Amino acid sequence: MILNVKFKFAKSGMTYTKSDLVDAPVINEFPIAMECEFIEYQSEETGIGVIGKVLRTSVEEANMKDGKVDIDSLEAIAFDPYTHGYYKVGGRVGEAFKDGAKLK
Repeated sequence: MILNVKFKFAKSGMTYTKSDLVDAPVINEFPIAMECEFIEYQSEETGIGVIGKVLRTSVEEANMKDGKVDIDSLEAIAFDPYTHGYYKVGGRVGEAFKDGAKLK
C-alpha cells in the first residue's frame, strides 16, 4: 500500500510548508532546503540521474559559519541505492581542486 504524503507526515511527526516556487513540500524541521525546478531525467547504462535548477536554498542561521553552510552542523544523511542504506555524512576529507593536483 502506498501511503500519501499527508499520512506520512502525520506519522513521522514532521510538518511541512508548500513551496511557492515548486510543486513540493519544504520540511519545516530540516535545517536546509533546496527548492529545485525539474530540467531533465537521464537514464543510461552507467546509471540514472535527475537534473534540476536550484531556485532557492534556505538555511537556518545556526547552520551557517562565516557566511557559508556549516556542513557538519547539518547532521546530514545520504541514501545508497545499492545497499538500500542510509549513512551519516560529515567530516571534511580533502580540498577540492587541490588534492588531486598534488598527484600529478
